[in-house]
Amino acid sequence: MKTNTEDLFFIPKIIYFVNRTCTPDWVIERQQIDFHDFTFVLEGEGEYIVDDVVYPVTKGALVYIPPGSWREAKTSAENPLTLYALNMFLFDKDFKPATLPLPIKSQLEYDPKVDHLLERIRQYNALREATSSMQATAQLMEVFSQVLVNLGVVQGTGSDPRVQKAAAYVTENISRHISAAEIGNAVGIHPGYLNKLTVKHTGNTVSRFITNIRVNMAEDALVYEGISVSEAANRFGFSDIYHFSKVFKKNKGYPPSTAKTLLR
Repeated sequence: MKTNTEDLFFIPKIIYFVNRTCTPDWVIERQQIDFHDFTFVLEGEGEYIVDDVVYPVTKGALVYIPPGSWREAKTSAENPLTLYALNMFLFDKDFKPATLPLPIKSQLEYDPKVDHLLERIRQYNALREATSSMQATAQLMEVFSQVLVNLGVVQGTGSDPRVQKAAAYVTENISRHISAAEIGNAVGIHPGYLNKLTVKHTGNTVSRFITNIRVNMAEDALVYEGISVSEAANRFGFSDIYHFSKVFKKNKGYPPSTAKTLLR
């Protein structure tokens, strides 16, 4: 059974994006990755090797390599690849690592919908240079939604990206107080309607939605960066360490001082 696009909620953290025309000797050496790697092939020929399986790629290929995979790649010297490459981390609505229901290699048929999709990707490339990362992130999420629909992985239901835009805005302003009115203004909707959207798509009010993002980001920093509880409270927008500890324990069921011990 296919999933509806409105049921797919994720927050991308982009770490690398490039529009590359490969030189004849271009290669990616074998390495294990801890991020999501997406490649859209525009022209040329080459091959990607994922977990020792070879995937020949040509115009229209979409390569998705999930975290934990071993990857390597090379281009044809006679017909070098032209591609978009994107590396990112993905998080779900609870700000936990997320995955996408995609195969390693897909072939996008060249019809008007795909032409539109490729134009959207080109627009994203411009957005990352010319506008805020929040707008670029929203554009990227729409691109992935269209990819999943075009591949038949999900059913298109006109998913509204405004909750994702709100989440992106919160993460960008995580160190300070943020009101529903401010987020609504940034997203372009009334705060009351924003609250309805967050309840519909995440099961949480705007206030709870913001708190969950703060706490989950703080948890990750405590566990993986080894920062102190006081630093986490300050970095993720809590008024003081006592308030942070109280909210964190209520949300997670354990105090922030034990996060690293419990989760590593």
